[in-house]
This record gives sequence, structure tokens and C-alpha cells, in this order.
Amino acid sequence: MMKLLLISIFLFIGLLSFAQNQDFTELDEEQSFGRWDLGLNFGLYLPSNYHAKFYDGTASNVNNVDYVFSNKYWYQDIYNELNAADTVFVLELPGNMRYRPAFQIGIYFRRTFDNLIGLSLQFDYSKLYASDKFTMQVDPDYIATEPDIRIYDIWGIEERINIDILFSRFFKLENPMYMPFFEAGLNITSTKVKEHKIKIENLQYSLVDVYLNGSYVPGMPQNEYEIYQGGIGFGFTAAAGIKLRFNNQVSVDPGIRIYYQNVNLENYDLMKPAFAFFIRLGLADFFGDYE
Repeated sequence: MMKLLLISIFLFIGLLSFAQNQDFTELDEEQSFGRWDLGLNFGLYLPSNYHAKFYDGTASNVNNVDYVFSNKYWYQDIYNELNAADTVFVLELPGNMRYRPAFQIGIYFRRTFDNLIGLSLQFDYSKLYASDKFTMQVDPDYIATEPDIRIYDIWGIEERINIDILFSRFFKLENPMYMPFFEAGLNITSTKVKEHKIKIENLQYSLVDVYLNGSYVPGMPQNEYEIYQGGIGFGFTAAAGIKLRFNNQVSVDPGIRIYYQNVNLENYDLMKPAFAFFIRLGLADFFGDYE
């Protein structure tokens, strides 16, 4: 993420430096199409919460809370942390696991033609955070009390890259500064789970089985493996917006995008809709005239 952000900042500075040397008073449609464009994307990504259920910890999921509570050493640590006298158990798992809206940043390359048609390739990165609460029932270690219910956090973090191969069409208006556009094409989604945890008071546990079906034993040398969860998914995307042309080279393009995408998370790989609101900073003819 940091590398992508630094690259984007340098490109942004470069685009602004180029723009400062341009004449913002003339617009010539013939000179602003038929060449290569480069641009930066900034937006807000709203993923489908269907895929967030991957992180709800249910027994049918590859990562589940039973993995933690079935380990007698972890269970004893939790029991002691909660100062329990009799029983400790999970009462209810999340019913509303949701992603937070996520910042989206990326880069695109587009070949535009004289007939206002374009073909483009873009890459957009987001870091997603899914969270909810689960409840536990505890019998406390003091006299004359009833079992109490306590609420704790469960969350997952993933990185997602949307790769879009797009066909675009621009439309003329009387004012050449404004050009509505529509685009559609293939979406490729690369997903990687970075973290999946629960927190009980001061204790944190990962729900990812890094011991490959082994059992954690304190003080024993054990191999921990790097577990890759996620993968490549495919889908479709379409967007509409308006190109605000400041001159023949520089534009700002706000728009809205809809994805219908498959996200490769185990047991949650159905195609579902997602949305993004974006602003592009575009620079026409960044690589020079195309002959």
C-alpha cells in the first residue's frame, strides 16, 4: 500500500507540473483525442457485504471461533481472563458482518480515438476492514450472580485489487469543456486476506489455522505456516461520469461505477454487486502523439 501511495503521489505531482505549463484557455476536440492518456483514480469503494460473511467465525467457515475455543490452553487463558467460576462459551456469532467503505486509489492507461471511443486498462487498490460483534456467556467468580453476557470484537482485514479492461464512449455537448462518458468491460479481482481475529478483554487470537490442523501447545517448538487465503475472481463492471476538460491535456473525471464481481473467498465466491464513487485526474497525450 505504501509503495502504491508513494508512486501515486509522485505521478500526481508530475501531472500537476505538466498541467501548470499548459494553456487552459483553448479546447480543441481534435487535439484531445486520438492518443494515449494516463491518469490517477481516487475513490470510495463499497464492496458487497455478502463476502464479509467469510469473517463471521461460524463453524462452516474455514476460519471459525471453534478453532480457538477447542484448544484447551487457549480456552483456559480465556477462562482465567474472564474470571469465570463455571462455564465460558460463545453464545451468538455475528449476524451483520459488514465492510466499511474503503478508500480506493489506482492508475489507468487509455487509448482514445478520433471517434470518441476509447480502450483502457486500470488498476485500483483498496484495503478492506470487515467487523462485527459476538457474544459470550460467562459465570463470574463471585457469589450470588447470574450468568452474564459479554460482547467482544471480531474482524477481518483484506487487500483487494480491481483490474478493469474497459471500452469507453464519450459524448459531445455544446460546451466542449463537458463530455459525458460511459464505459464497461471485464473486471478481474485479486483478493488477499491479511488478518482475521477476535479480541476477548486483553487477549487476541487469530482464527487462521497457521499450524495446519495441528494444536497449539505453549512452550513447545511448533512450525507456523504462512496461509494464503483469497485469490483471483472475475466479473463485469460499468461506469458513467463526466469529463471536465480544463484544456487539451488535463481533465478531472468524476463518476460512479458498479461491479458485478466474484471475490475468491472460500464458500463465498458467488457474484455480487459492489459500487465505487471516483474522481480521475487525467492527462491526454502523456506519452506523446500516437502515429
